[in-house]
Amino acid sequence: MRSILWLCIAIVAIPIADFAQQSEPLDSRVTAVLARMASSDRGTRNSAFDDLVGVITEGQQLGFDPEYSSLLAAFLARNPEQADRVKLGLINLLKADNVDTTLPAGYTAEDNSEHYAAAIDLVSSLNDDRAIPALVGALGTGGMATGGVIKYGEKALGPVLSALNNPNLLVRSAAVGTAVTILRIKNDVASQDQILGLIRTAIHDREFLIRSAALYQIDNLTDQKEFAPALQEFVPALEEMAQRDPFVLQRETRYPLRDRAKKLLDKITNH
Repeated sequence: MRSILWLCIAIVAIPIADFAQQSEPLDSRVTAVLARMASSDRGTRNSAFDDLVGVITEGQQLGFDPEYSSLLAAFLARNPEQADRVKLGLINLLKADNVDTTLPAGYTAEDNSEHYAAAIDLVSSLNDDRAIPALVGALGTGGMATGGVIKYGEKALGPVLSALNNPNLLVRSAAVGTAVTILRIKNDVASQDQILGLIRTAIHDREFLIRSAALYQIDNLTDQKEFAPALQEFVPALEEMAQRDPFVLQRETRYPLRDRAKKLLDKITNH
């Protein structure tokens, strides 16, 4: 679906703007687009984002599914005087989209989700530390945002740990796994202790998504020899969860976290 959106942007945005704007200086065009991208109205931001893509891709040969991050990199290389403010414009756009959950008149959830995914894609492609907070704020979307954060390694750890207090539960649960991934890259005694501390807190969280993230991380660590002895400390919490975790799937009258905790207990015991 994202490919279709990008193709529509390339086909529609460029021809409409071509004759009217080609004589207009690039600096003026970028200034106008970035001003609209800073709007508090999401529909205006979406439209301005489409226009920025038109500016970036103008004059380029586009296939059916172009690699827009590469086209952005090429545009920034050709126009270094525009690079910094275009990067910041995209970063700030993503920050605004992260917190804006309202739907403007005339826009559907799909309109917003497609533009949101496209913004994450472009910001993830930037090699700019200033993109870290915006990408951390998008962690709940998974995939591109998570990869975009992890590539910054330890530089991103502070913002990721701060996201453990994010009001968005999807961001919080993703932050648990992202923090563990970054710490495992370092893989020293201090980082291993920090991983165990993150899981220790998450497994007792009142929100089922966070407890679920803790179970997932314990499961990932069961095959790591260096963590095998330490995982024994989670046995009491897992036993409690296997018996009493309150999260229930009402339609099925099933307690999924209880089931997963039981399986993990077996896995840990048999290692």
